[in-house]
Amino acid sequence: MDEATEIIVLTSLVQTVVITLTLLIFIFQFRSQERAIKESSYQNLMGRYNDFMMMQTEKPELNKLLRDAFQSRDQETKVASEEVSVITNLLIAYGIIEEAFLLFAKKWIDEETWEQWAAWLRDLTKHPRFGLIHRRMKGQFDERFQDYVSKVLEEK
Repeated sequence: MDEATEIIVLTSLVQTVVITLTLLIFIFQFRSQERAIKESSYQNLMGRYNDFMMMQTEKPELNKLLRDAFQSRDQETKVASEEVSVITNLLIAYGIIEEAFLLFAKKWIDEETWEQWAAWLRDLTKHPRFGLIHRRMKGQFDERFQDYVSKVLEEK
């Protein structure tokens, strides 16, 4: 091969490598952006859930919805109207701690920070209605979190 041909081949090779690297960078950026959009969407959803639960706390007339939901699953468990706001607040705390658990599972918060949330969870499990909430919410929260809460309840 003459020198001109070698330069053309080398140039073509360099261009191919540069284009390939550029495409790989675009793919990784797209995946990262897609993951961020999903995370943002989920956080937005959790915020809306917490807003809904807060609204039930602020408007006692909505407590009937929650009370009926708890009683319809087990007729033996009676939930007084006065208890509904306590249950609602426990549910809000349960949801918030679940969010912290998920962030810990993704390694977005460190273990020391998670232990602070776990300490709050252990305190909440002492409430007499917490076990009822945990049982009634089975399947409505992250399974790993619910398994963790079950272990905390067993340790009590």
